[in-house]
Amino acid sequence: MEKIFGIDLGTTNSEIALFGKDGKAEVFEIENGMKYLPSVVGVDPSANIITGIKARNQLAAFPENTVMSIKRKMGSGEEILMGGKSWSPAAISAEILKSLKEAAQRQVGFPVEKVVITVPAYFTDLQRRDTLLAGEMAGLDVVRIINEPTAAALAYGRKREEHERILVYDLGGGTFDISLIELEDGILEVAASDGNTHLGGDDFDMILMEGLISSLPEGAVSTDNLRSRARLKSVAESIKVKLSTRTVSDVREEFIAMQEGKPVHLEKKVTREYYESLIAETLDETFDLVDSVLKSAKTRAKDIDKVLLVGGSTYTPLVFNTLRERDFEVHREIDPTYCVAIGAALQGAIIAGEDVDTILVDVSPHSLGIRALGMRFADVDDDCHSIIIHRNSPIPASMSRTFYTSVNNQREIDIEVYQGEDPTASKNTFIGEFMMDDLPRKLPCGSEVDVTFEYNLDGVVEVTAEERKSGKRQQMRVDINRLDESLDYSPSEPVGVES
Repeated sequence: MEKIFGIDLGTTNSEIALFGKDGKAEVFEIENGMKYLPSVVGVDPSANIITGIKARNQLAAFPENTVMSIKRKMGSGEEILMGGKSWSPAAISAEILKSLKEAAQRQVGFPVEKVVITVPAYFTDLQRRDTLLAGEMAGLDVVRIINEPTAAALAYGRKREEHERILVYDLGGGTFDISLIELEDGILEVAASDGNTHLGGDDFDMILMEGLISSLPEGAVSTDNLRSRARLKSVAESIKVKLSTRTVSDVREEFIAMQEGKPVHLEKKVTREYYESLIAETLDETFDLVDSVLKSAKTRAKDIDKVLLVGGSTYTPLVFNTLRERDFEVHREIDPTYCVAIGAALQGAIIAGEDVDTILVDVSPHSLGIRALGMRFADVDDDCHSIIIHRNSPIPASMSRTFYTSVNNQREIDIEVYQGEDPTASKNTFIGEFMMDDLPRKLPCGSEVDVTFEYNLDGVVEVTAEERKSGKRQQMRVDINRLDESLDYSPSEPVGVES
């Protein structure tokens, strides 16, 4: 039976796991006895690519040659300068995946080829495509991309048969996800998801770093002093970790910077109370998203059986305490650092046909629709986003809507597909289009055109348009996870589909 590995490609740390013969998922050791790889990539002074601890250790000395938190750049199209060379986010992520792959291969004794990779539930189409591209660049066959909170719930819910409503609170280094999951008779069904792909422990580090800078003489560390700021960010991260278990952290760092020819030292006592006061406003954004998911699922806090904490940033005591104050029962049965990788490995085992005793039913993290003519504020608007599959719809999903030709003798219709929640189509993510042409002659205005979206578990959306009178049909397949180079991802002008 083929082996499919599970990978948690994280903002701060990454892990790889495999479901074993003993019915358990093993998270593999990466280096120095650690089961996680710091998601840091660099170019050393000898122009060699380095990852993990080695790359993290050179960050303060060579920030221009080191990249961290690349996950936040996925799908952006941005070019990253590292070691005097331009890199895409996918290429940098591929180096992390290569290191995970090599570490697992050393321990299992056979090639790592097929994998399941997790992503934040609120990752867009472009971010998911970049993740898949990174896997391909690392020489991996990515058989499935699944959402991180779903993977965590899969790890927790295995072999549990009682009915439970679980809220997965996933606060990682760079992203936040919240998902409401129904568990019954070994079936996991995602009821609702929300999140922020730019909110996590990195933000806490930056906020604390700025707090440390403010305690130094004014102007001692400028915004362009990359080495001092990289060092202070590392100090801030260390303080954050210590304050997870302690109430006070003493900081003594010499020669942080030079000012007017004199060295600047940092000596400060940082209390947990001070740190939590700095991050409280940012952390409140996560609780607002908790409320959003509960509202979307039409449920209340008292109806939730338990909250699962996922991600290293949930070790912050303020997270646990605030959720408890909101009357949630908070759980950490599985280590928040590894449960996503374990869930990915379980999903890999399910795909490979192994007996895992769990069925996964996921949801669409974003709405899908087309650009159409419509009325807005008493005016005709040709940039309306007409949603066909709504966010949080269980997948696989199949939904149709009827549209109408906008003029007499209309011979063609341009179907533009978008992903997102904004009522204006062009403000969402454009993911593909096709032209339905050669419509019947003398077709009257208002002729019916049915548009159907079919969204399967592999992230493939099949879009079909059919003109009812003639039966003329046109189709397009869009793989939400794969970059189809045959498509032009620049939208053209609409040709008049009216809802």
